[in-house]
Amino acid sequence: MKFDIVVVGGSTAGFYLVKTLRAKGYTGSIGLIDREDTLPYNRYKLSKTWLTGKTLDAPIFKPESFFDENDIKLLLNTEVVAVDEDAKQVITADQQTITYGQLVLAMGAESRHLQLPNDDAEGIFYLRSYHDAVKIKQWSQQVKDVVLIGAGFIGLELASSFRKLGLNVTVVEYNQHPLGRVVGPQASEYFVKMHQEHDVNFVLGQGVTSFTYDEQHRVTGVVTDAGTTIPAQMVVVGVGAVPNTSIKADHLALGQNIVVNEYSETAVKDVYAVGDATIWPFQGEEIHVEHWEHAQSHGKNLAANLIQPHSQPYDVLPYFWTDQYDQTFEYLGHTTKWEQTFVRGDLDSGHFTIAYVDAQRVPLAILFANGHEQRDDVTELMSRRQPLDPERFADTNQPLSTL
Repeated sequence: MKFDIVVVGGSTAGFYLVKTLRAKGYTGSIGLIDREDTLPYNRYKLSKTWLTGKTLDAPIFKPESFFDENDIKLLLNTEVVAVDEDAKQVITADQQTITYGQLVLAMGAESRHLQLPNDDAEGIFYLRSYHDAVKIKQWSQQVKDVVLIGAGFIGLELASSFRKLGLNVTVVEYNQHPLGRVVGPQASEYFVKMHQEHDVNFVLGQGVTSFTYDEQHRVTGVVTDAGTTIPAQMVVVGVGAVPNTSIKADHLALGQNIVVNEYSETAVKDVYAVGDATIWPFQGEEIHVEHWEHAQSHGKNLAANLIQPHSQPYDVLPYFWTDQYDQTFEYLGHTTKWEQTFVRGDLDSGHFTIAYVDAQRVPLAILFANGHEQRDDVTELMSRRQPLDPERFADTNQPLSTL
């Protein structure tokens, strides 16, 4: 079997890559390989509307007919385990060899797993795939108490969804400020308060040491390092992600995130990588972003460069959003270190904007809540890369476009 372009991974990045190739008129052969048995689907929905809805069907991007009509060969339930760069082939778990002209790695990431006593009890889950989500959804229908380990965006979105389903929710987070590394203490406190107003219980500054279970080997509780046992008939662990490391290749560092340049090229000729598994250059540093819109943009950008090499460097401003209860939060830029924060609007009202600035007061990232700003205005402000005046920024009578 041979294709001009082989894409490993039916992820968001992988799907938007092949979709954009055909939309831009690419006529070469395309093979899309994925180890799951499901058509490419939108993982973003799994922790939100899909979880609270009635269907168990996967939230697929397009039906199978789309791939047939666009002459994209789908190889589902097929796991790639190695790349032979010299022969330009990928090798599958069942020892098939598939030859490529150009290879794109879009495998995404996998959940980081805890290694704790009794972690094999039934009712302990990780959410990364559609099949994970189906198990979580079905199990949630027979329980009352849920413990979420980790207060990242996925954890807090799950808290929102489980409360909508009427479950008792406790969030255990090792740090005192959930999401603090990304949004800082002010916004972190806002998120915690919002969830507490919906009767979510938080256990902050504590880790988990083990689980308890009953005679059917079903989980009954989560034991914290303070010695407290929190009742739970269901646990969902969300403590970050690690790169998909199932593929072996001589010249690719696949035990860590794959480093690519601005054209998504790896260190190996004709091998590219996109999406959650990559580190890529942004404003003079190499960064790693695991969000839906980055994966989509990265895949679409690579399509242009596969058609016309080095035609479109990837310089998209990182962006993500999260929906929790009836509130929406958007974030533009990228930083985990900032000098100051400037606040615009009123956190108590839920309509606010926070700028994270460097020592020169240049915004590195901006968080805006519940439509307090327009994304285009924030993008324009960020793109100017000029110092902000904190008083003018705080003055909501002055549009961001005038700052």
